[in-house]
Amino acid sequence: MISVPRLRLLLALHERGTLQAAASTLHISTSAASQQLAALGKEVGVQLTETDGRRLRFTEAGNVLVDHAYALVAQIERAQGDILAAANGEVGGITVGGFATAIPSLLIPAAGLVRRERPRLEIDLREVEIQQGLSQLGSGELDVVVAVDSAGAPTAEAPRFSRASLGVDAFDVAVSVAHPLAGNRTAALASLKAQDWVSTAAGDACDQLLHNACLAVGFRPRVRHRANDWLAILALVEAQMGVALVPRRAHLPVPGGVAIVSPAERIQRHIYAIVRCGATTHPAISAYLSALTRVVNEQWPAVQSTHDVPCADENSGPTA
Repeated sequence: MISVPRLRLLLALHERGTLQAAASTLHISTSAASQQLAALGKEVGVQLTETDGRRLRFTEAGNVLVDHAYALVAQIERAQGDILAAANGEVGGITVGGFATAIPSLLIPAAGLVRRERPRLEIDLREVEIQQGLSQLGSGELDVVVAVDSAGAPTAEAPRFSRASLGVDAFDVAVSVAHPLAGNRTAALASLKAQDWVSTAAGDACDQLLHNACLAVGFRPRVRHRANDWLAILALVEAQMGVALVPRRAHLPVPGGVAIVSPAERIQRHIYAIVRCGATTHPAISAYLSALTRVVNEQWPAVQSTHDVPCADENSGPTA
């Protein structure tokens, strides 16, 4: 194994011309420098220098090692810089998962902020459902999951995960422009009791929200159509196939044949960033959580965050 300090001595000799000057540069004695140079020759198994009067002259093998030493020492410097950068979250990579509408409204803007400040930090984004996301978070496939409160979300007592609130997202009612309520600014949810509804996959977070909201005002929604894509849901509404609850902050492209009406009731979902307990000490993860918070504060100014849920062994979780 070639000693890096001895390679540095070799380069100092090459640059300064004498062993005494090289030793002075490295703040060691000339005798110590001579011993180190001899040890380097033994490490590589060849003679590196030969006497030329009162000076040392590099052998052909010595000149070859000098060329390699410059490249090796430069690479070591880059490695040390990358290690320090990684410790500050400057390099490396993390993978972030989230529900569909969070990707354009939260995950991508947050990734943009991090990439501008840490251009060498790689961020991969994935669409995941809560259970899939938690499974991949636990296995290490994901580092951050952005999710909503639902039956599958981790509770405050969950020992493995820590969650930070990113606030709330309100829901509106989408109706066709031919609907009697299309011209209204607001409408009571109970007034839609007799309507057909368009919802997401049965039992997912948005479907749970629809049923809970309707049950709270005294009826069970009659869901006739389902789709996983919000554009498909809005297309069904436009075709007068039913009405739907849609997330306000998803910034969906609303078709011309659809009207958006605010419900008189407060219908909203809580949004969280979830990480493994202890992972907030990871600089890259911490940087992404901070970016999520900035996106919420800058682009969702009306959203008020709810409480954070730290791990039991942490003084505080990531702020939001």
